[in-house]
Amino acid sequence: MLVPGTGRPLGVAQALVVRARQALGVGDSRAALTLFAEAVSRGASSPDVYNDLGVVLAQSGQFAAAVVQLEIALALAPRMPGVRENLIKALEQLALAALREGHWEQAAMEYSRLTRLDPGQVIYHSHAGVALREMHLPDRALPFLLKAVELDPLSSNTHHNLGTVLLDLNRAECEGELALAVELDPRNANAHVNLAAVQSRLGRLAQARATLTRALELAPQHGEAHQNLASILREQGEIATAVEHFRRARALRPQSPVIHSGYLLARQSDPATTAESLFAEHVEWGEKFAAPLDPGPAGGFGVRDRDPNRRLRVGYVSPDLRSHSVASFVGPLLAAHDPSRVAVYVYADGQPDAVTERLRNCGPIKEWRDVRPLGDDALSAQIVADVIDVLVDLAGHTGGNRLLTFARRPAPVQVTYCGYPNTTGVAAIGWRLTDDVADPASEGGEAHVETLWRLPRGFLCFEPDPALGPEAVAPARGPDAPLTFGSFNNFSKVSDEVLATWADLLRAVPESRLLMKARASSDSAPRERLRAVLGRSGIADQRILFAPYAANPVEAAHLYKDVDVGLDPFPYNGTTTTCEALWMGVPVVTLRGQAHRARVGASLLERIGCGELVATSTDDYVRIAAGLARDRDRLATLRSSLRGRMASSPLTNASLITRDIEDAFREMWRRFCAV
Repeated sequence: MLVPGTGRPLGVAQALVVRARQALGVGDSRAALTLFAEAVSRGASSPDVYNDLGVVLAQSGQFAAAVVQLEIALALAPRMPGVRENLIKALEQLALAALREGHWEQAAMEYSRLTRLDPGQVIYHSHAGVALREMHLPDRALPFLLKAVELDPLSSNTHHNLGTVLLDLNRAECEGELALAVELDPRNANAHVNLAAVQSRLGRLAQARATLTRALELAPQHGEAHQNLASILREQGEIATAVEHFRRARALRPQSPVIHSGYLLARQSDPATTAESLFAEHVEWGEKFAAPLDPGPAGGFGVRDRDPNRRLRVGYVSPDLRSHSVASFVGPLLAAHDPSRVAVYVYADGQPDAVTERLRNCGPIKEWRDVRPLGDDALSAQIVADVIDVLVDLAGHTGGNRLLTFARRPAPVQVTYCGYPNTTGVAAIGWRLTDDVADPASEGGEAHVETLWRLPRGFLCFEPDPALGPEAVAPARGPDAPLTFGSFNNFSKVSDEVLATWADLLRAVPESRLLMKARASSDSAPRERLRAVLGRSGIADQRILFAPYAANPVEAAHLYKDVDVGLDPFPYNGTTTTCEALWMGVPVVTLRGQAHRARVGASLLERIGCGELVATSTDDYVRIAAGLARDRDRLATLRSSLRGRMASSPLTNASLITRDIEDAFREMWRRFCAV
């Protein structure tokens, strides 16, 4: 073939390019693609050839390959007309497909590249930020969303996206951004839902409830709005209504394990539930969401050295290694592990804070991994790569759980512990740590898919806040001070049955008062509900007091100076609240029930030698609490001695409880090795 107009012969590569362009001219893109590709393989390297090949690849739907060719063309000729535009179009298609399919890492990468190619496009910055947020990387998402707002300050969606990421980062500006999103588009239901999340986090539950109610007026089928409203109602103590909204959310989003987990958590407080129905609902969750991922007992954990006596690699998975009650029980274990017996790996899935930093440096932790960006597949792969022998779930069905990672069996021994008062329903989790008071072998209780391992000296180890030194314990209140009962538990645990028993107690001690504190205690609706229920039992409003919620745990603990006797709710006992009250010198009366969640109070009290405060019936509960109230000398003795009892008991002996847990892991491992 000759060079057109010269009579000189063409090289093979150039000839193929000419033929490819001729094929394009007659609409034969398949032939053009083959010819361009061969031309490049034979040495054609001009930017226009790479550009043409990229365009043909894009026309055939091969966007990833097109991007490679167009990037070469742009690198060779950055000012060549049309190349940048062609690359942008191909990248847009690649990014959009990733966004639609939920491939967040790819979407984030492609939209980030687009922001560099065309910095003035709002949508590129917005989508890059949204994808990074979906990867649980709000700090990396923030610059993109700030730029989106700068480019389009009047868009409700850009302010909504920015406000949501600021919420993830616990930044105070989040409320203003989300409020502006609502102001710019009062019909933006998503903005209402996230604004309510801010209001809830700030403890303004009534305001959050109103905002979510408005969101549902705008979008009655908004599953997350029903879910979040259910969580608010649960916290305000309206359990029956909360459960109904969870059921609506489940019906709207039947494939959401998160919504279904929230429903199971709410059911722990539901007076209408039974042990049988609760077990069945947990099994349903496991069969629906976990079983399809389960590789079976052989597991997906790879080859293991089955030496029963070697040092174990133990992994803890939790979203709550931060300012959260779980940290008060897990922190001391992490610090007390014996590195000669176990190598500790931590998979932290929550937004880090000062508590996170303290825990990271608290003991012999081999690896601390921030796994927020990892989906369940990727987290499972990381655990397999770390060759974890014993993997411990610390969340159960609470928020941010990674039960679907456990469903993949990335470790040969899997255990659930501490964070949830019931079975997970996940067959891949073989064990649950408890003790013989919370789950006695001799008595019936709620069934578990896990095998129960009863630790000999209690299943919990509490670490008091170091800021609460001995001087924090207030002296016993004098005889002239009105006797005050107190409960600082979440109102979701304060059912009408609990209130009826407390009313009996208040009648038995006529001059006494009841002080309550919870996040919902600042709202009028739950206060009015509690007063109305107690009022129907003849308790005057002036005897019912509410303390404002204190987010700072030290401030909250100091409120115990005004409490003489603590009251544990039932059948869903307190845990952290009970430990805090005892540490501050306040005795707590509990009712031993029929299931784990109704026996945690008994477990805590018996471990510190206060079994006499454990009631076996509501009448017994009233008798014990009223007897305490009438014996001021005994209250004074308890006020001065409870901290010492706790300090000398297994409940605060991290070394003791950790050795028991390590022994449990060892025996579980041996049983695995013996199979």
